Amino acid sequence: MYEIILFSGGVYKYDELVETVEDLGGLILRKDNFHISRGESYLSEEIEVMLIIPEEDKPTIKSVSQDIKGTVDELNLEISERNSILTYLSIYNVLSQTSSWMTIKEIEDLIQCPCPAQICHGSENISCVLDELNESLNKLCSQKLIESKKNNNKTEFHLK
Repeated sequence: MYEIILFSGGVYKYDELVETVEDLGGLILRKDNFHISRGESYLSEEIEVMLIIPEEDKPTIKSVSQDIKGTVDELNLEISERNSILTYLSIYNVLSQTSSWMTIKEIEDLIQCPCPAQICHGSENISCVLDELNESLNKLCSQKLIESKKNNNKTEFHLK
């Protein structure tokens, strides 16, 4: 199972966090930069990063976060929001297996159940990544995690 967490801290050694998340099979969904200042004085640059990581690797991420002077917090999301975000993981997993552009049908054919997101696992409301595939692909494009193009009247997708 995967967890969605929020890292907060400075940009110091941020690359170590990115590398660890990728090594663990996780995904960085969003990174927000902001500056902390007092009056006219600039104090520091801070970041908040939304991550999807395997549940069993949470202690590793907490340790890396402490090493780079950051904190990790759990996000309390509604089940529908959580499932929508975890859907991205399955799509990302399929697209990362190839360097070529893929149609929706090709992506659909490669998503195997149970997928890495496991949103249907242990859920009363049976839902599947494939139920929200089109919507999720569009959201990933708008977040600039993947890109799309038209080719012979078919939309194709690729990791950025």
